[in-house]
Amino acid sequence: MEEIIAKRGKQADSPTTCDSPLKLANLDNYDCHACNNTGVITWTDESGYLWSRECECMNKRRSIRRLENSGLRDIARRYTFDTYQTPTDKHAQIKKKAMEFSHTDAECFVIVGRSGSGKTHICTAICRYLVEDGYDIKYMLWRTEAAELKAMITERQEYKKAINALRNVPLLYIDDFFKGTVSEGDINLAFTILNDRYNSSGKKTIISTERTMEEIIALDEAIGGRIAERARGFVILAPEENWRLSARGRNT
Repeated sequence: MEEIIAKRGKQADSPTTCDSPLKLANLDNYDCHACNNTGVITWTDESGYLWSRECECMNKRRSIRRLENSGLRDIARRYTFDTYQTPTDKHAQIKKKAMEFSHTDAECFVIVGRSGSGKTHICTAICRYLVEDGYDIKYMLWRTEAAELKAMITERQEYKKAINALRNVPLLYIDDFFKGTVSEGDINLAFTILNDRYNSSGKKTIISTERTMEEIIALDEAIGGRIAERARGFVILAPEENWRLSARGRNT
């Protein structure tokens, strides 16, 4: 429950500083007209008491900061729906489906494509939108974090804590899912994370991968089937073009 503080009479003016409290706290990442970027809502009741409470924008500010600290720090501000380029009908359709996913209660979004095809951009744009809408997020770069989690499995408490964070977070973005050689340990790890999310409601999972749904199902039918069911209508094929090598623009 939010803490509400009552004060009698007139509030004294705050001392002038070079930087606002939000800037000093590294939370000047959202423009809020409700509190004029102070982070606090104040009002006076009929008895003359001055009340204050934390502005709702603070949750968004913290969520955005978590997004930037989640592994997407360098791209979270740049990769938005506004900056996603749509030179072809295919790109326009991808953007349309991504925005549709962001505005509905759909639970899983999957984009399949080669490296450099813009998967990271569109997935980050979705994350940015949902985080600003109040979602907490975890970012998982599969190849790196899967190896770390598998190495941690004998440390039961730490492993359980790390896995639960991925299973329970409202928004999970798995980047480069099943990239490289897929072992039995990878299969078990993926099932542990995704099966729990499959059996829960209200959680969103975003997956970028170079593997088609057919390839994922061939690796493990239970995992592929769960992803396909939850992502029905939102399994997207990225364009073949490698934007990193293209002179036309950047969506990577």
